[in-house]
Amino acid sequence: MPMRDEGVSPLSAEDSRLGTGCSTPHAAGGRTAHVAPPPRRPRPAAPLALLVLVAMVTPTAMNMYLPAMAEMQRDLGTSAAAIQLTLTVFLVATALGQLAVGPISDIVGRRPALVFGLGLFFAGTLACAMAPTVEILIAARVVQAIGGCAGLVLSRAIIRDMHGTATAASMIAYVTMGMAIGPMVTAPIGGVVADVVSWRLIFWLLAALGAAALVLTLLRLDETRPPDRGGRVFARWSHELVTLLGLREFWLFVTTLSAICIPFFSFISGGVFVATDVYGLSPSAYGLFFILNVGGYIIGNFVTGRLSGRTGIVAMIVWGNAVALAGVVFAVVFAMAAFRHPAFLFGPMFVIGFGNGLALPMTVAGAVGVRPQLAGTASGLTGAFQIGSGALASLLVGLVIELPFWAGTLWPVLVPMLIGCILALALSLLLRTRHLT
Repeated sequence: MPMRDEGVSPLSAEDSRLGTGCSTPHAAGGRTAHVAPPPRRPRPAAPLALLVLVAMVTPTAMNMYLPAMAEMQRDLGTSAAAIQLTLTVFLVATALGQLAVGPISDIVGRRPALVFGLGLFFAGTLACAMAPTVEILIAARVVQAIGGCAGLVLSRAIIRDMHGTATAASMIAYVTMGMAIGPMVTAPIGGVVADVVSWRLIFWLLAALGAAALVLTLLRLDETRPPDRGGRVFARWSHELVTLLGLREFWLFVTTLSAICIPFFSFISGGVFVATDVYGLSPSAYGLFFILNVGGYIIGNFVTGRLSGRTGIVAMIVWGNAVALAGVVFAVVFAMAAFRHPAFLFGPMFVIGFGNGLALPMTVAGAVGVRPQLAGTASGLTGAFQIGSGALASLLVGLVIELPFWAGTLWPVLVPMLIGCILALALSLLLRTRHLT
């Protein structure tokens, strides 16, 4: 890991011999001798905790306000579809921003790009907290997303700058776990805040998170961009992009990944509305139940780390998608039987999250590993497909959630989830027939 040398003054040969500087006297042969203390340990150029923090900004901003969406609808006097659009535009802006942040940071440097992004996130979040109308809220969410995605992308880029492949994979795993744990913790907090105070306080808290990340970045992050980066960045990036999009294997992996994301994003965009209508859940209760989905995903990630070396990438993708489809089928059966307890929705969501935790990391690894020399571009493009499919799923749910013939039911969420899981399993079976490993 590159270390920063500020604050450490190397001793000259003469200083070392005589022990000058801050020293400790002791008697030696009738005269006072001085022993220099050991030099201070230099600090890392990019502390791992800071990278986890900046990577958590976007997923936290995406999930923390979800339990309050129904209250936001009432307070702003708008429709469920309009409030749901605040999630859709956030996902679209995040997907597009991920494509641009990496090349821009190659030109201007990681630190300036991250500082600017976090500043933009802070400004957009303040605008969300004070938005008087849903239209201004939607616009502010776009600004918030474009700024926040800098942490999402550059945390991985900084790790790749500083470490070899094996160490980078381990550190990225810590960052990814932080990105999953953040929403699991903050969604219940958002529900309680909405119940006790107001949904606006959620965005004030997010602004405080952004401000903390910005200040710590200014204080603790050094530039890590390799000196050979920066020349003809966009020409190189566009060439790599065209190359990747011409690879059949890459398309199979990213379309499978896109389908895997449909159930989760369908649920987070419409789940709070159907849960409120069908079960009468308060924001805080919804936030607590939401833990089951993210908890299942984290457990699936853990199992993937244990088994993937023995089973192979494609086998894990197939098994994960089969488990997720089983979870959706359970939810559909329970809905048809008119079971009225939230456990009959959120229990299957735990199963779906577990299946996604098995399949999604392996699908990302497969897409990025198709051409290892193009891993950076593949990572950004894969992230754009992942978030972009979520935006499409969110938009679909927003269009159908207020259709009168299934008002007061779970079907506006369950139908897109079922379609996504069937498509994901079919594509993963196609991966297996192509013998991709």
